[in-house]
Amino acid sequence: MKKLILGFFFFASLTLQAQLSAIGYFNKGGKEFVHSKLEKAIATVDDGLKKFPTDAALNALRKKLEEEKRKQEQNKEKKDQEKKEQDQKDQKKKEQEKKEKEKKEQEKKEEDQKDQAKKDQAKKEQEKKEPQKPQPLKMTAEQIKQLLETMNNEEKKTQKKVNAQKKKGQQKKPQEKDW
Repeated sequence: MKKLILGFFFFASLTLQAQLSAIGYFNKGGKEFVHSKLEKAIATVDDGLKKFPTDAALNALRKKLEEEKRKQEQNKEKKDQEKKEQDQKDQKKKEQEKKEKEKKEQEKKEEDQKDQAKKDQAKKEQEKKEPQKPQPLKMTAEQIKQLLETMNNEEKKTQKKVNAQKKKGQQKKPQEKDW
């Protein structure tokens, strides 16, 4: 058990000693940078520089980290600018497409109006060519009664003639058949 406790304290002291030296801060800052933790790496190096302000390795690493930070910010600004430009291009493209669509709709509307005008013109010409259809006569009830009476009288006359002819035909002798 004593060995275990001594081993633990030994490793703990090594860790503390690594943290307390400039190389420890340098290594920890570099590791954080490699793992894409730039802000944390800069904070670690700044802590090391507070304790070891004259260490050349920490000062050089701090400069590199600051350059990397500027590059990332420039890249971010560049990407933001490109995104903004792309958005503007997309917006212009949408507006252009909308204008083209409206123009096509307007042209279609005008074409439909022309087609309708042609159809109307053709219909008018067809009506001019066709003879006028007689319009149905509009008669009063009295005129209709008079017309029906006239037709009945004519029918009676015709029936009398037909009946008279039938009587004459019955008076004839039937013809004998010679077979």
